[in-house]
Amino acid sequence: MVKALILEGVDVVIRVVAFDMDGTLISESSWELLHTYFQADREKIMDHRNAYFSNYINYETWMERDISLWNSPTLADVYRGLSAFTLEPHAGMVVAALKDRNIIPCIISSGVSILAHMIGQQLGIDPSLVHANDLICVNGQLKGVMHVEPHKKDVVISRLSQRLSIPPREFAAVGDAAPDVSLFKLVGLRLAYNPRDETIMKTSDFVLNSLKDILNLL
Repeated sequence: MVKALILEGVDVVIRVVAFDMDGTLISESSWELLHTYFQADREKIMDHRNAYFSNYINYETWMERDISLWNSPTLADVYRGLSAFTLEPHAGMVVAALKDRNIIPCIISSGVSILAHMIGQQLGIDPSLVHANDLICVNGQLKGVMHVEPHKKDVVISRLSQRLSIPPREFAAVGDAAPDVSLFKLVGLRLAYNPRDETIMKTSDFVLNSLKDILNLL
């Protein structure tokens, strides 16, 4: 059953829920899991982060610089490093309940696609609805391939909307941090889950302390 939500006097029918991954479906950051596993230099990690958020480098360069801190790992190493993730409480139950209501769950993350697909498989999310950034091996070297830029997640929402023939206003989005404001840009219902800063709180319609709260709104 698809339920109409009354939001600011307007009926909003939610047919798709787009989840961020890092900090939303899982407790950790996928990149941070790998930095920890490979014992990357913390000072350089912060330098790269600051350079991106200060607009000195683009996201592909940030990925490249972070990967260079891992001492030429294999994809098998990456899988091992990512396997230490912690699923957020109630994530499985919530996704199953959404599917029971004929609401489509998807993942839109600027994290690592290997982990996004692990999570998607565990939660029963269609692999074609999992969007994140690839790590591939080229001539023996690990390389990042960007599909989701942190501040342009609305581009993915737009593509999904066209593919599913469902207007963006019938999407809900769930995120936890400032870059997820872009995930909120086009959708009809904006949900901040355990938000890490005021930016995401101010742009959300509701603030959630538990993923279970989603089911009370749909």
